[in-house]
Amino acid sequence: MRSAPTDSLRSELRSLPRAYWVLVGGWFVNRFGTFVVPFLTLFLTSRGHPPTSVALVLSMNGLGQFSASLLGGYFSDRFGRRHTIVIGTFANAAAIFSLYFAHEIGAIAGFMFLAGFAGGFYMPASNALLADLVPEPLRLRAYSLQRVAINAGFACGSAAAGFLIGWSIFALFAGDAITTAAFGVIALTMLPHGLRVAKKEASWSQAWVVLRRDGAFWALCASTILTSFVFQQFGSTFSLEVKQRNLTLDLLGWHLGPEMVFGMILAWNGTLVATCELPLTRWTQRFESRNVITLGYLLLGGGFAINALHGGVGMFFGAMTVFTIGEMLSQPMRSAYVAALAPETMRGRYMGALAMAATSANIFGPHVSLPFHARSPAGLWLTCGALGVLAAVVLACFGRKARGDSR
Repeated sequence: MRSAPTDSLRSELRSLPRAYWVLVGGWFVNRFGTFVVPFLTLFLTSRGHPPTSVALVLSMNGLGQFSASLLGGYFSDRFGRRHTIVIGTFANAAAIFSLYFAHEIGAIAGFMFLAGFAGGFYMPASNALLADLVPEPLRLRAYSLQRVAINAGFACGSAAAGFLIGWSIFALFAGDAITTAAFGVIALTMLPHGLRVAKKEASWSQAWVVLRRDGAFWALCASTILTSFVFQQFGSTFSLEVKQRNLTLDLLGWHLGPEMVFGMILAWNGTLVATCELPLTRWTQRFESRNVITLGYLLLGGGFAINALHGGVGMFFGAMTVFTIGEMLSQPMRSAYVAALAPETMRGRYMGALAMAATSANIFGPHVSLPFHARSPAGLWLTCGALGVLAAVVLACFGRKARGDSR
């Protein structure tokens, strides 16, 4: 255990560089407009597409993310973080906007693959740029604050999307595309290139020699793959669960239907992260990284396992609270842990490999979770709990401390 930090939270935040704040602001704008993917299952079923087609579309998005992660990591190491972010955001915006005009399932699946590929392409570059900009002692705080901005944007955007979907489907897609492109403009005009390495240093053969010996990284990847199936339920079965239970809520004179309740639950997740994660990471930074991530994975699975119970809106908000505490413990610490593991010249590729693990369930997950949910909703949520336990066991038993990590 490390000693408690001596600097105040305010002084730590003020010491972060200007380019970091630009990056965080860009992520807020981007995630505020994440309108389409959380509501995609509802959108496709409302157009009459069967569950098998919905699963195909969702898995194509995951396949795109998975396929692009290593390429995006390599591109960010070789050609710079800024170029990678700009290309990825503009391409993602174009694919999301085009998706609205697609009606045949083949075209929808194709555009979702392109959207996933573009999104997966720029994600490693963003995380690597943060590590370039921020010194190691402040990285946990920096990753946490980035997530606060992302989730604050997601909370506001999810609540807005829940109302917007009943007014204009076109506005849902256009708003998502505009905000993603806005992040690209911010990156193009205000962000530095970040670290770029020579062609020889960017080779995958050299990176593989380092990666294959890094047992801590592979343990983290394995546990991340397991928990990625839990996260994948956000974009597939969770909205169906809320709708099938016909959860409604009367709030301040408004009668909220299931779609709006789903949006409010997602907004609750983002609100908790926005208000609680920074103080929480200030406390958890004194503990060993691996132990904090392990506890977080247990709570991630446990939160969704609660959904197996028979309850109403209050129970779902309670389950989301448990899940979100696990998310706040594990996700920022995981990013800082990988930044500590990765050699400086390989940050993009390490981030890309981790992104592959994090998106792996998006490929096969919908084909498993949607039929599983149709047969046994309670069984699916209990399986999420079991996966959280298994992920924690894998990391606790096979991981080790990162280089330079004394926690």
